[in-house]
Amino acid sequence: MKRKSQEYHLILPERYKPSLSEMVLVFTIASIVGYFVETGYVFLSVGKVVKRGMLIGPYCPIYGFGALILYLCFYRVTAKKGNIPLIFISASLILGSFELLCGLAFKYILNIEMWNYSGKPLNILNYTTVPILIGWGILGTIYVFFVHPIILKIVRTIKPKFIKKLATTICFIFILDFIVSTRRIWVNPEILNNLVNPQNATIQIIFNDEKEDFNPLYLFFS
Repeated sequence: MKRKSQEYHLILPERYKPSLSEMVLVFTIASIVGYFVETGYVFLSVGKVVKRGMLIGPYCPIYGFGALILYLCFYRVTAKKGNIPLIFISASLILGSFELLCGLAFKYILNIEMWNYSGKPLNILNYTTVPILIGWGILGTIYVFFVHPIILKIVRTIKPKFIKKLATTICFIFILDFIVSTRRIWVNPEILNNLVNPQNATIQIIFNDEKEDFNPLYLFFS
């Protein structure tokens, strides 16, 4: 008797719906992973370990929101080869639109230009491009098939009685961080300049041949 090819839903049975607590934890883990992805990318680009994200803690919420959007869109989808085109196209449009909307919101609501692709080919309203959409599709597909199941596996190891308390604590920390970080940026706008131009950042750790004392708090505080 032949075994069926391995297929699995991105969550539990089809009757199952994501709980608010589970969504908070998925958001948090993805935000932390995104922070280190951003930090690694900037290090490879400019040779500096620069504090990423507008918040004090080691997380980038924009990645958390992206992961949460994918979770809510695909939690009933079976992860099998036949669904790769669907997930790729959907992830391209969903995450690309999310990036575009965030860029427009930063520019026209907060008067902050966090990124601009006006000089890039095939740009869309200056805040995303067709090649970037393709990149989002690839990253989204990798996330849905490989990263998200691991995150859910981690989340489901937490006892149900504890998960709500943990989610509530995380929400409190994020809200407090947002309030404090907003005040920091208001007092010191240079923080935003460090985000937009990491090559000129002053919040950094420089790796060179000189022996310097390393204080890990430099990663979090200006």
